[in-house]
Amino acid sequence: MAMAGAAPLGGARQRVLFQGDRRSEAALVLFIWAVFAVITGYVGYAAAIEGMSTDDAMRLVEARDFLAGQGWYDLLQRRLNPPDGVFMHWSRLIDLPIALLLGAFDRVAAADAALRLTVTVWPALPLLPALFAVASLTRSLGGAGVLGAFLFVMSPGPMSRFAPGMIDHHGPQLALALIMLACALRLDRSAKAAAGAGLAGAAMLAIGMETLPTVAVIAAAIALRWAVTGPEVARGTAAFGAVFALATLAAFLIDVAPERWLLPVCDALGPAHLGAAVVGGSGLALATRSPGDGAAARFAGLALIGVMVVLVVAFVAPACLGDPYAALPEIVRTEWLEQVSEARGALTFAHDEPQSALVIATLALSGVGAALWLSLRCAGGARWRVWTGTAVLVVSCLVACWQVRGATFALAFAIPFLAACITALARSGGPLRGALGLVALNHTTLAVLGLGAAAALGFPAKPSASMAARLCPVADYRALNALTPGLALNNIDSGPHILAFSRLSAVAAPYHRDVDGIAAQIEMMTGSEETARAVALSRRAAYVVLCPGNPGVRAERERNPTGFVAKALGPTPPAWLTPIDLPRGTTLRAFRVSP
Repeated sequence: MAMAGAAPLGGARQRVLFQGDRRSEAALVLFIWAVFAVITGYVGYAAAIEGMSTDDAMRLVEARDFLAGQGWYDLLQRRLNPPDGVFMHWSRLIDLPIALLLGAFDRVAAADAALRLTVTVWPALPLLPALFAVASLTRSLGGAGVLGAFLFVMSPGPMSRFAPGMIDHHGPQLALALIMLACALRLDRSAKAAAGAGLAGAAMLAIGMETLPTVAVIAAAIALRWAVTGPEVARGTAAFGAVFALATLAAFLIDVAPERWLLPVCDALGPAHLGAAVVGGSGLALATRSPGDGAAARFAGLALIGVMVVLVVAFVAPACLGDPYAALPEIVRTEWLEQVSEARGALTFAHDEPQSALVIATLALSGVGAALWLSLRCAGGARWRVWTGTAVLVVSCLVACWQVRGATFALAFAIPFLAACITALARSGGPLRGALGLVALNHTTLAVLGLGAAAALGFPAKPSASMAARLCPVADYRALNALTPGLALNNIDSGPHILAFSRLSAVAAPYHRDVDGIAAQIEMMTGSEETARAVALSRRAAYVVLCPGNPGVRAERERNPTGFVAKALGPTPPAWLTPIDLPRGTTLRAFRVSP
């Protein structure tokens, strides 16, 4: 929909780019996706496995276990901190398509090629609906949908979630968030869009709780719009609420084992989230049918629903109303969680990586600025669409200030606003002005400006922790397959790769449910030679495996030059460790544990 006062440009090509010819835009969006998928697949195929993060490797372990016959509801990772194992908080809804792709490619290609094909193809699939959602969002904000899709694929931050090797749940979550918002902006015009928003919100909750704030703010925006405007969005609001409640119930039944239905979990879809979704969604649907008239009555109804939602959560799982990591032991919180790069707050991130922080802030604030500019220009029905999108963008920025992992969502939500601004500039000032806007308001240019500002301010460039964490190649972990299967006492970030690419078990991996394993590796990493030996023997570990280039290992080695890590990686390891000869060029260090 065009902005108020917009003047369309002439010419067939300009109609496609700036007037929202949806059929032509859909074809162009499909073309953009296909070009990107082919190019990135061709370029990234060879290194797709080597670029996998800890989450990607762990997701591969889950998919393989499922393919090998592990039950749908059985998310126990038996090789992680055995003998008890760790029950993961992830969803089979993501494991299933990965397992299907891997099983299909295994039938037509060698094992390594099948794996590379799987981790190359899967990330590109959720990108397609993400691009259509961005195009829809851009149109709803008054811009050209194809321009929004183009800016999205030119944005390194959001696109990193869809790169080869990125098979974890973050790409699908981002796609669903964009779909939910795109549908929410159209619920006054389409009951199908309203239902789509409810389905996307339920799927987001089923896959992971990271996007709970996004689901909550979009649902709140839908409810507030109904409270203010009333009948004109009542049908769409009712459809959203009813579908959200029913779809969340269906997702709960599909994804959660019956014996876990009453467990008060907060880090995965549990009874508290189900209760909140059912009460909130059905309550909203019923409220739109209530006989009360006027905004005051509608706001009173929303307030009652809100109170009921809070009471349900407080009764079923009161811990979910507080700090999600409150139950972690202090040593795990301070020695691990507070060191996780993506869990840092904005101030800590700015202190540690000022250059990256300034670039992200530049990108996010440019989106907020574009949203505010559009808010001042829009009129009529477009106002609510712009306001809703702005609210989601601002909340995403606040989430990123709490934990920097939320920055990807903030940057993704900013793109449709930038595209809408470029479209408005082209419509009001002609093609040249639009071209200048495209050059200035894309994430690549804005990132360069942020880097220039950082350099001018003297901010040092630091390598990202995620890149440094991959200094031990996949081939190093595959070399461990020559060893007899056994338990490895390992540094935490190597755990998923040990599980994914060798037959060994691992004590620790970077997941908060592995509290016992994380505490054991902290004791080993920060302790003396004697302490580490006691941990290894108490765990009946057959091996010690360390990645010398890992940031945590490197930092501990420098911090405590007489500690276990420094001695193990030194020229003369402790007597109770026997170095294992790995292939030449291997950076990973492995030792046998002597009784």
